Amino acid sequence: MKTAKIAVLVFLISIVSYSQHEDHHNSHGIQGSHRLTFGLGHTHLSEGKIDGKTEWLAVPSFTLNYDYWLSNAWAVGLQNDIILESFKIEHGGNELLERSYPLAVVPVGIYKPGKHWSFIGGVGAEIAHEKTLTLTRLGVEYGWHLPGNWEVGGALVWDNKWNYYNSWGLSLTISKIWNKKH
Repeated sequence: MKTAKIAVLVFLISIVSYSQHEDHHNSHGIQGSHRLTFGLGHTHLSEGKIDGKTEWLAVPSFTLNYDYWLSNAWAVGLQNDIILESFKIEHGGNELLERSYPLAVVPVGIYKPGKHWSFIGGVGAEIAHEKTLTLTRLGVEYGWHLPGNWEVGGALVWDNKWNYYNSWGLSLTISKIWNKKH
């Protein structure tokens, strides 16, 4: 838990210090725009249990995210991921935590210092039939703009489920951007 708090603190300090620098290369004008993103990927769990043995699990997942761009560099959003399998996680030595098709819902802040990279941070919940867990999310996205206000890219997120387990997800994404009306 201490490592997660340090990671969040370093991430936030770096965003605040970097945001003092105005990037004139970020001229794609997304302020006031809406973005809807669909992602297909895998969530990776290092403490998975299969037949009594601890194993690394890579389980399929989908993402559906919505963002609103407050400026060309800052956005607020809602990231939603669902893992398409049930699994068990080793927790606290001998205790098993069962997760049935967990859904993560995470309000996030997004910082985009340039044309392609975005940095993500937020706190939300992972909801499953067995138990709802609070989580912290940190992540990074890389996107390529396409004609017609489309974007393709990749996303890497790390989730710390408070006092339970960590996971990281890697997704290929496609986004549609609706620009503000002039």
